[in-house]
Amino acid sequence: MILHRTALILFSLFFTLNLFAQRSSTFELVEIRFEGNNSFSKADLLAQIESKETPFWLWKFLKSFTPLGSEKQFFDSLKIPLDKQAILDFYLANGFFNTKISHEVILDSTDETATLIYRIKEGVASVFGEVKIYGLEKLPEEEKTQLVINSITVGPQQRYVQGEVQSNINSMLKYLTNNGYLFAQYDSTVVLKDSVTNSAYVNIYLQSGDKYYIDGMRIFKTGVGADEITDELIKEIVNIPPEENYDQSRLERSEIRLLRTGLFNSVAINPVIRDTFNFHVPIEVVTQVGTLNEISPEIKADNEFSSFNTGLGVDFIRKNLFGDARKLTLSTSFRLIDILNFNFANLFKSSENRDSTYQGVLDTELRLEQPYLFGRPILTTTKAYYRASTLLRETERIYGASQAFDFEMPIYTFITLLKPQFSIEVAEYETRSAQSALYFNAKSITPAFGIESGSYKTDNFLFPTEGYNLYFYPEIFQSETDAKLEIENAQAEVNQTGRFWKIQTSFSFFQNISRDRKGIFGIKFKSGYIQSFSGSYDLIPPNKTFFAGGSNSLRGWRSRELLPKDTVEYFGLRTRGDNTPRGGTFLVEGSIEFRRKFAESLGLALFADYGNVWNGYEKIVLNQFAVAAGMGIRYYSSIAPFRLDFGFKFYNPDDQKTIFQKNFLKNLEMHFGIGEAF
Repeated sequence: MILHRTALILFSLFFTLNLFAQRSSTFELVEIRFEGNNSFSKADLLAQIESKETPFWLWKFLKSFTPLGSEKQFFDSLKIPLDKQAILDFYLANGFFNTKISHEVILDSTDETATLIYRIKEGVASVFGEVKIYGLEKLPEEEKTQLVINSITVGPQQRYVQGEVQSNINSMLKYLTNNGYLFAQYDSTVVLKDSVTNSAYVNIYLQSGDKYYIDGMRIFKTGVGADEITDELIKEIVNIPPEENYDQSRLERSEIRLLRTGLFNSVAINPVIRDTFNFHVPIEVVTQVGTLNEISPEIKADNEFSSFNTGLGVDFIRKNLFGDARKLTLSTSFRLIDILNFNFANLFKSSENRDSTYQGVLDTELRLEQPYLFGRPILTTTKAYYRASTLLRETERIYGASQAFDFEMPIYTFITLLKPQFSIEVAEYETRSAQSALYFNAKSITPAFGIESGSYKTDNFLFPTEGYNLYFYPEIFQSETDAKLEIENAQAEVNQTGRFWKIQTSFSFFQNISRDRKGIFGIKFKSGYIQSFSGSYDLIPPNKTFFAGGSNSLRGWRSRELLPKDTVEYFGLRTRGDNTPRGGTFLVEGSIEFRRKFAESLGLALFADYGNVWNGYEKIVLNQFAVAAGMGIRYYSSIAPFRLDFGFKFYNPDDQKTIFQKNFLKNLEMHFGIGEAF
């Protein structure tokens, strides 16, 4: 009888809970609230739990008729135990060993909405005590010291964080495999809590194994060009001599170096574990060699001049020219600039009758690349080029040559890009105003030297969710100019030499703000400055100055539309900056962007851009900052993101009015781009 009553009670309880769970599933979960979470934000805790808040109304509206957006989220009582355990595990992993959690559910039957409240008593966080590492008996004392210096980032009185411990373990294993310990592996971690001192003592157990050395290299080649590539060339590029310590990172860098030559369709470099003997391990290099001669017609599409451009081109490539993995590339192409605003009727008009939408570029380039210089992995690139372009009412012909040296930087260094380069360039410019009142012609010869450097530390190249990019490019150049300027009845001719230094820098930062790592917040700041050593600023070649506006700049303006509005002295005459073929000497730009992926290949972006160009930093005034805002659609292909951005002039410094004082559609610009704006 007692068993029967017990079974009846359990059945009734199960039926009631199941009925409540089914009924609660009709309640939209409008808010998840956390109380007592003094150490972690709501976003941190939301990222841990199964329950989700219903999205903003705009995302629900988009989801109702497009693949974009997000669906409503409903309250599910069965997720509460899972949520509480996930929160406890999160606090435990972050040093809070005595956390307690309770919950409350508020159901509004009128609106059929639910609010879920988690009340947290965090307790006191534990700090790191002593960290001991076991299993390093085979390492010399010097290597033990270096391992600790390079890998251990935690210390006494820092709050215990399990993720930091794991990060240190990964760093130690990387150090070991990069210093000869081929079979190094992780065993276990024991954390001992001292309740008196509230400390967590960490014992990490590793197995270093023995130290191994390189025992020669085995080369395997397949593919159509295998007979034309010698084993000696592959060994030279791989550059791992016998008897050196086994170094996993060096194998990875050698793979990249081989692929950069363009000779190979695929490359794999691995230790031959089965043939280890007497603490030596051979290296196996497996390659597939592609064709050494290529002719490639192509459709061109790019974002140069911060606009979407398209055209046709053809490349001829000869690989392994004269041996040593040299690559010769001959390219020629033409492109129509800012194709979305191009008036195709211009193609059938004479040059004097074309309007300013006629913009095009003809490019020809000869490039020779060599992966080695003086026996070191320095990619050297020699170029000779010719470009003829019509941009707005400016005609430009540029030809010259350049030499660049791209140093291979270790992956663990702060600087990941180091590229000195020098060039000499001849440029011819011609421009006239729409009313033909101004005519300008100039020819300049400009030798230059600069060093590109940068630190690229994002977790993903195509869709970064965390990290930053830092770019820095100082340059010095000299310009010798012969010029002629005519304005109505006034004329001026000049032959002068000027020396200048130029600097460009940009910084972008990305932060994940969603649990699924598909909602990203990004910021960008970019600046540029040109300063004279000697000579007047009108001697600066137009292609060395700064412009703003376009798909990678302020997206409420067309390409290169933002120019200095102050008066410029140009060869002794004074004229408006928007009537000259050059930009400014000082640039400030920035962007704030929220990116959201709604599927693996589709996304949406909301953005705000600001900035402008001036002739000198002292001429900056706050009301001359242009501000753009808008939204964009993203398609993430395997090659690069394709984007369509709709930007409007939120604040225009020309008339100092906001969008609320104007016609919205007349201030809207559309940009198509390849790759993210930053």
